[in-house]
Amino acid sequence: MNKHNNMTQPYWLPLSSVLNPQGNKQQPLIGFDDEFVDIVDYILRITHRIWEQKNIGLCYRYYADVCPVFTLGAYGENIEDVIQGTLKTIAAFPDRSLIGENVVFSEEANEHYYSSHLISSVMTNTGNSEFGPATHKTGRVTTIADCVCFENKIVKEWLVRDNGFLVKQLGLNIINVAKHMANIPSKEKHTQWLNDEFNRVIAIDHRVASTPIVEGELAAFAHTWLDTLFNQKQFAKVHEFYSLTATQQWPSGRMATGLAQINGVFIQFFATCPNAKLTIDHIAITPFDETTTDVAIRWSLAGHFNPQNSELSELKQQPYFILGASHLRIKNKKIIEEITVFDEVALYANLFKAHALVNKSQWEENA
Repeated sequence: MNKHNNMTQPYWLPLSSVLNPQGNKQQPLIGFDDEFVDIVDYILRITHRIWEQKNIGLCYRYYADVCPVFTLGAYGENIEDVIQGTLKTIAAFPDRSLIGENVVFSEEANEHYYSSHLISSVMTNTGNSEFGPATHKTGRVTTIADCVCFENKIVKEWLVRDNGFLVKQLGLNIINVAKHMANIPSKEKHTQWLNDEFNRVIAIDHRVASTPIVEGELAAFAHTWLDTLFNQKQFAKVHEFYSLTATQQWPSGRMATGLAQINGVFIQFFATCPNAKLTIDHIAITPFDETTTDVAIRWSLAGHFNPQNSELSELKQQPYFILGASHLRIKNKKIIEEITVFDEVALYANLFKAHALVNKSQWEENA
């Protein structure tokens, strides 16, 4: 019997049961509050308390004083940044719900836990946001929050949200919003992180097969999936990884069912970055039921932009970096469901920012 068979499973439970677990402790959780039965329970309940119950001050209890938070659009490094970011989001979307679809986790060294929390949110934009003035429209957005947890606190987080799909539902144009966001000054540490990550990924020789970062058949499968399709771009091999009726959800509302449509999503995406290289930065694997397993992957992708939209033509050959995450549901050695998330709005905003810096530098040289 799998040691994780009795772990909290949000898919099967109503919210009332999620918030009041009746089972015994499934993990030691040394240093965590006694009320939490496992790391999934911890993530679900603290998220509900902070976001849905609007207990923002609980961030002081559940986040470390120094807690780097990496997103494609911004960087935070301490608890005050976490609280400020939380308040800004809730002020723009006061009714935001956070439905915990899944938590895929791994037990790390030195009593650390790694969680990958798949979240669906419905929210109405009644306040000004980073996208611009309030639109008073409602949207649904998918988020994946990967956290390192230690002794009752989140000590590091990578956050990806499908802002492209959200912006569309708010009645806004992604490119216009990206240009607006490009005018918002970036923290120096965020710019440095983007540059460092781009250089780290682009320097890797993907012609040489890399070693999976986690042992096991499913980890090898996930690694080969990403290497074959993202790095080698062998799209004819889609059938080796997906079931015939597989579903796929990608950023900005891209939805696909079946091999032909899934193939189309990949080809259209990589046309915008033909020399893309990808690194696998973390893999977590947990059972979903007796025959199905969930795999969560955090990844980074770098290359140079090849716009397919005339409105983006000025950005051609700009350095292109994505922080992304994917959740796979696997059955009989095939993907039956894939959810991939990254922030396409922040991606374009970063491209516009980089382009503006290049132009400014050239202007200063010629002045």
